[in-house]
Amino acid sequence: GKLLFMGMSQSGKSSIIQVVFEGREPDHTEEILTTIRFLRKKIDYSGLTLYVYDVGGQIVYIDEILETFREDIFSNVKILFYVVDVADFGVFHTSEYYFMKILRIVNTFNSNARVCVFAHKMDLIPENEREITLKYLSDLFNIHQLENVELFQTSIYEDSIVKAMEEILLGNPF
Repeated sequence: GKLLFMGMSQSGKSSIIQVVFEGREPDHTEEILTTIRFLRKKIDYSGLTLYVYDVGGQIVYIDEILETFREDIFSNVKILFYVVDVADFGVFHTSEYYFMKILRIVNTFNSNARVCVFAHKMDLIPENEREITLKYLSDLFNIHQLENVELFQTSIYEDSIVKAMEEILLGNPF
């Protein structure tokens, strides 16, 4: 199945891929280079063959993907993972704008694609602020009104990312 990782620059997409699918230690993800345009990897995950697309989060690359590479990137997507850095409030509105744009395109090509929004880097939010942060993000992105869209709290420094991926990939066969 085709998995598409999208979100703004520095939200943690490449780190998630390396930790979950390549067994990299979270502390060793800091030296990851910025993704230019997109990377495609074929990965075996618990017996599933996955094609993982990691799309660069700079606006110039997102815009280019949405225009020039639209069909290549968005056709046959099984799951869209949209990653939001919850510690970077300044990017929430831009992130929401691109999420809605991407969601429309994903739904055009794959009406039954699953969409998982990752409220990511949750370890950077104090325990007593996590619920309100999640609610704010959920409201901003209108998660409760969107079909096939789920919200997950994740961090590569907690087991939440591994648990979320197992639930998503193994709990719902392709």
